[in-house]
Parts: sequence; C-alpha cells; structure tokens
Amino acid sequence: MVDFDGALEYLGAFGKYQKLIYCLTCVLTLPVSFHMLAMTFLDAKVAFHCAVPEIRHAEPGTENYSCALNYSIPWEQDQETKDWQILRLPFSDLLTYENNSRMHVFVYFTIQFDLVCDSNELNQFAQSMYMVGVLLGAVGFGQLSDMIGRKKTLFIGLFLQLGFGVAVAFSPNYTFFVVFRALVGATTSAVFLPGFVIGTELVAPSMRTWAGTLIQIFFSIGFMLLALLAYLIRDWRTLQLVISLPNAVFIFAYPLIIESPRWLLSKGRDEEVAAIMRTAAKVNGVTLPDEVFTTKKVEVKVEDNEPKDERTHTIIDLVRTPNMAKKSVLIFFNWLVITLVYYGLSLNTSNLGGDDYLNFFIGGVVEIPAYITSIYIVDTLGRPKTHAGYMMIGAVGCIVCPFLTAPFLPESLNPLSITMAMIGKFGVTAGFNLIYIWTAELYPTMIRNVGVGASSMFARVGGIISPYVELSKSVWGPLPYIIFGALSFLAALAALLLPETLGAELPVTLEDGENFGK
Repeated sequence: MVDFDGALEYLGAFGKYQKLIYCLTCVLTLPVSFHMLAMTFLDAKVAFHCAVPEIRHAEPGTENYSCALNYSIPWEQDQETKDWQILRLPFSDLLTYENNSRMHVFVYFTIQFDLVCDSNELNQFAQSMYMVGVLLGAVGFGQLSDMIGRKKTLFIGLFLQLGFGVAVAFSPNYTFFVVFRALVGATTSAVFLPGFVIGTELVAPSMRTWAGTLIQIFFSIGFMLLALLAYLIRDWRTLQLVISLPNAVFIFAYPLIIESPRWLLSKGRDEEVAAIMRTAAKVNGVTLPDEVFTTKKVEVKVEDNEPKDERTHTIIDLVRTPNMAKKSVLIFFNWLVITLVYYGLSLNTSNLGGDDYLNFFIGGVVEIPAYITSIYIVDTLGRPKTHAGYMMIGAVGCIVCPFLTAPFLPESLNPLSITMAMIGKFGVTAGFNLIYIWTAELYPTMIRNVGVGASSMFARVGGIISPYVELSKSVWGPLPYIIFGALSFLAALAALLLPETLGAELPVTLEDGENFGK
C-alpha cells in the first residue's frame, strides 16, 4: 500500500506538479461560470412598450393612433433641459412590430420568445429551472463521481455540457430553451464539483483551503471573460454558441488530467497512485524514498468495549438533537441567503444604471480580493466575527445602493451607487468562501459529508428563489436590494450564534457534535 500523504512531505504540500494539474483542471471549469451567469445577457433588458386597447380601434397614421401609442411608450424627463423624451431611444430609431397584444423593440432572446408584458415573469422561471438542474446534477453526478472517479465524471460533464449548450443556442421556442438550459445546469455540477475535489485531494491538508479558493478565483475570471464576450457579441444565439464551444477543445485534455490519487487509493488501485507519485517527483525535482511505495497496511483491532458506529447516517442526524438542530438551521439559513444574494446581485447588474457590461465586469473583479482577504482574516479573527463582518459589509452595500440612484438623487451619483453595490457583492462573495470552510469544521466527522451536502442543497434553493426577488421592484424600485441587505444582515446575526472552530478540537462523533459549542 502506497503512502500518498507521506509522499506529499517530499513533493510539497502544493508542489509544481499539483499546481500544473490543478490549474489545467480549473481552466476546464471556466465555461461553468459562463453558463451560470449567462442569463444576464441572454435575457438582456430591452426597451419595449405594451400595446393598449385603443390602438386596435385606431387607424395607423391617424391622430387617435398616435395619441394611444404615445401613452403606451415609456417616457423619461431630461435632468438638464427638463424636457420629456422616450425612454432609452428616440422612437424613430426603434425597430417595432406588433405581435398579438404586444408591441416590441429590438430582436433579442426576450423578444424572440415574447417574454415581455404579461409574460415577463417567464425570464425568472428560466433561471430558476436552471438552478433546479444544478441541484439535481449535484446529487446525481456527485454519486457518479464516487462510483467511476472524478476524472471520468468531469469529462462526461464537459461532453454533455457541450451538447446541451449548443442545443440551447438552436432552441426553437421557450420550452426547449428552458429544458436545455436546465440540462446545462445539471452538467455544471458534473464539471465544477469533480474539478474542485481533484484539486483539494491533490494537496496536503494544510493547503486545502487555498486549493478550494483557487477554483473560485477561476470562476471569477470566467465571470469577467463573459462580460467581454457579451460586449463583443450582441446576438444571444451566437453568444450561447461561443460560451459552449470551448468544451469541444477541452475534451481533448483527457490524457493530461490525472485521476484523484485519494479516490484511486480508496479503490485499491495503488499501482496507478505510485505512477502518479513518480511523475510528480520528476516534475518537482525530488526523490521519493522507497518506504512511501511499500507502506504496509495495518489492521487495527477494535476492542469489544470500544464504541462502534456502523449505521448509515442521514440528513435526520443533522437535526436529531437540540444543539445540532440549532446549528444546522443557522448554517442552512446562511447558505440559502448567501447564494440568493450572490446571484441576485450578479444577474441584475443592468438595474444599477451606467454601462451594463462594465458593471458586470467589475462584479467579477471584486470577487478576487474578497476570496483572498477572507482566507487571511478568518485565521486571525476567527470564523464567527469574520463571516458576520463580511455579511454586514454586504448588507450595508445592498441597502445603501438603490438610494443613490435616480430618481432619489442626481445621475452624477450613479458611480457611487455602483460602488455600494460592488461593496455588497464583495461582502457576500467572501461569505460564500468562508461558509464552505466553516461548515466542514462545525459538523462532526461521522456526518460531515452529509452536512456539507445538505447545506449545498439549501444553497441551490436560494439560487432558485433569487430570480424572483427582482420582481419585487414592481412594488417599489429599491425593494430587491433592501431584501438582499436585510437577509444579509440576518445571516450575519445568525453567524454570531454559531461556535468558534479556529484552533478548536473538531468533533468526531454525533455526541461530540451535540456538545460542541454548547
């Protein structure tokens, strides 16, 4: 039996070979961020006006027709001249056509599938169903990854993502679009999760936090690349093809990616692990001693009087006892809120004013310092204070943001509004990174995988709900951001009720978990 952890003492906790393999794996996951955030541009907000009944009873070109049409067009007042003008574009520049009871302008996803006026909510439904696909994919492909390996699952995901992604671009109607997008959502779990696991299982325990953060930084890079692609490509079908086709190249990277050594060890495939270790030693320029290849498997005899736990643990064990139930509720609430607010801010940059593409790009930029600073600060101030602090920052940014935009204040303050929104995004992104680390430490070893998996499911629920929060702006313009801010504030308070894990002996058994943090 080979000793992979022993070999890491010579190879390095995160040596050159591990970095090369993991960075290549992270590159393969870049399209995941494209697809996760694509609806920002696929259903871009366009100028349109709904038809009014009077138009149907008026002859085009007559005074009655012009009067009815003018009342149906959205108008805005120029802040300098105080003159009223048609919203966004002069009417002479608008491409209009009539379809049943609606008038439309611009040909885009929203217009091609008639998702305006009474059907506007279908935009939110499409994104929610995508997140349902992500949830189902996490369950199904997570089990497949444990069965056939991380590498095979990753490339199956890349292949399916390519096929379904192209199918989305050629969707003949809204129904096909929603179905294929949901299937793409399922494949993102098949690509991102095995990629994440390969990275964390390649390194020593001391570097797992950094390894887990690195793939999140690549997600942010994909975030920024999507803004550039969308700026250059204004047709939604072409954009969908461009973000899908890189997988046609990526699938040829199969020989370059290795299977997770730890998964191979769990399947008794020691010779393959030994081959990986020798390759890593050659690339890292080190020599591995013979003992790491010839470690004997030690049979540990369990005395009859020692406690045994042979039963299968389920999600019920997370809430079976009072203290565990309290911690689980607080953890689940944080996961749900963080995901809801993260995607709410990421997918609604067009509501901030200014340039949509620049706003979206900045939203990706602020994530990188959020990830990096959170890693350093959390090991200094501890988990509860750091997490709550970042979520408070996010809450303040979200609540202040909408009140710095017109009609509340002059348009000259719009950059300040965008800054506050990005501060909100910064705080929530850092919270996203920290909750992964903290959750794994809070649950005892016996139910750690169950706990993290259940938490991830609540995160997907937040993603499913998130698109519908935008609809609250029809009640009051700032309401979506008020909701995001209020929930972030509540999540911060909830985090302060959870126990500190920094420097603590982590729980192992269910009894330890119940007593931990009492």
